[in-house]
Amino acid sequence: MDSFFAPCPYSARVSELSLSYSIADQSFAQTQSIGILNLSVQMLEFLARRPEIRKLNVLSNSSLSDRLKLPPEVPVTLHDSALRNLIGRIAWDQWGAYAQGKRLGNKWLFLPKGYASFMRSCPVNLATCVADASYEYYKRVYPREIPFLKKWYFDFCVRGTIRYSKIIFTISDYTSAEVVRIAKGYGITPPRVQTIGIGFTRPERVATEKRPRILLLAGRYPHKRTDLAIEYMARWHERSGYKGTIEWVGRFPPGLQAPQRPNWIIHSRLPDPDFKRLKAEAQALVYFSDYEGFGMPPVESCIFGTCPVYSDLPATREVMQGAGCSFDNRSYESFEKALNTAFQVSPDVVEGWGTTLLERHTWPGVVNRVIQGLSESE
Repeated sequence: MDSFFAPCPYSARVSELSLSYSIADQSFAQTQSIGILNLSVQMLEFLARRPEIRKLNVLSNSSLSDRLKLPPEVPVTLHDSALRNLIGRIAWDQWGAYAQGKRLGNKWLFLPKGYASFMRSCPVNLATCVADASYEYYKRVYPREIPFLKKWYFDFCVRGTIRYSKIIFTISDYTSAEVVRIAKGYGITPPRVQTIGIGFTRPERVATEKRPRILLLAGRYPHKRTDLAIEYMARWHERSGYKGTIEWVGRFPPGLQAPQRPNWIIHSRLPDPDFKRLKAEAQALVYFSDYEGFGMPPVESCIFGTCPVYSDLPATREVMQGAGCSFDNRSYESFEKALNTAFQVSPDVVEGWGTTLLERHTWPGVVNRVIQGLSESE
């Protein structure tokens, strides 16, 4: 498997490519991962401007029309049936996307969300992007969180992805290894698996004046460990006597009440400009998780000039490469030390981390690896 930290030199062997790119099954309103939606849209925007892509057709839906920033010559067809209801989604997964890929006649069909049909092989070359192996993680760790029929369906979709993809792209070496491990568990020989990473861009404006506030990210899914975040943060707040505000952004899990404490402010969702401003003004960003395929929030925090405090996981270690302040979920003392250390990190050090991460994780680099992988797999 190819690391996204390694250089990706070009050669004359890279051929012109024809590509159908399907995001018809994604929307802001229905997505369970804003990160995967943003990855899909931004990768498309950079692919659309590469001369190696001789022909590009986009399979989309009307909810994404105002989010796509594509050259006018790129044809986009709308397939709203993919989001209309459960039957429409299944029909798109199992037959619709492949039918459109065959109709368009491009060599490749790219599924950036990663779930392929298990009913049949793809009539053209199939490329998928697997952002994480969270489905398999939930099957092992939180089996009761997934209804039986959904578990059965996605289990077979994962098998279809591994069996029928000609190349699988992932966003970290950790996830690449997970894909190979899962394939072995299924008894399936995996195709080529290539790490491409995720790109980031420097924000147009970053606040230079910090305010007395800490930003915490909540999540409605169990692996985001919002329960542990409440427990550790309440304990730290009492021990430290912190006088600023502690601001939570995100939805809380069903059955877990948002904490009502002095100076704790809850935002279920913020407009993007407000969220970016809060990230830039906070003294620290705190991010709990038990499982990540990449872990974007700590990277974004450094880019916005705020020291991240985050769970120490295989993917975040790989991505952050020592930037920020990590902690062990199993130890409150580790969390307390990390958060207290974050207040001592100088702005120059955080800025240096942000610069290094921006140089390491670029969209042109991601697209280079995609094009190289497609060309070498034809």
